Amino acid sequence: MIIKFIGAVILISATSLIGFSLANDCSKRPRALRELQSLLQMLENEISYLSNLLLEAFNRIYEGTNSDTAILFREAAKNLGTNGITADEAWEKSIEENYAKLSLNKEDKTILVTFGKMLGNSDLEGQLNNIKLMSSQLKLQELKAEGMRLKNEKMYRSLGVLSGLAITIVLF
Repeated sequence: MIIKFIGAVILISATSLIGFSLANDCSKRPRALRELQSLLQMLENEISYLSNLLLEAFNRIYEGTNSDTAILFREAAKNLGTNGITADEAWEKSIEENYAKLSLNKEDKTILVTFGKMLGNSDLEGQLNNIKLMSSQLKLQELKAEGMRLKNEKMYRSLGVLSGLAITIVLF
């Protein structure tokens, strides 16, 4: 009897842990999108007020923050420092290598790649307009992601606990 009880507790705990883990994953994407918006604001400031080159701006952004999404800027700066690579190629390569680590989806990736295509290809005003456009697109993505988080987070938690209870009832 005690073995059945211990088995039931372990089973319910395991499925609950899985549910809570999936619920936690739901909050990573909105957080990453908010961080990206903040970093783009920093990039806008670097370009407009400090008139830094992209390589310097990317390095300062990475060094000035401890957010997970800053890795995009670090990798883009590394790639940009390589001979013959343009800003858009460096940015796209950085996204290809790192977007999966940031809990972003394919739509987010497409927006980021599109942003990169304009990097270094226009004057100061064009760069600033591109950053503002990108920020507004990321804001829309954040709102969608937040809606999905609210919808799915509670469901994953409940499913984790309830599936453990159901399996326990069926088995024992």
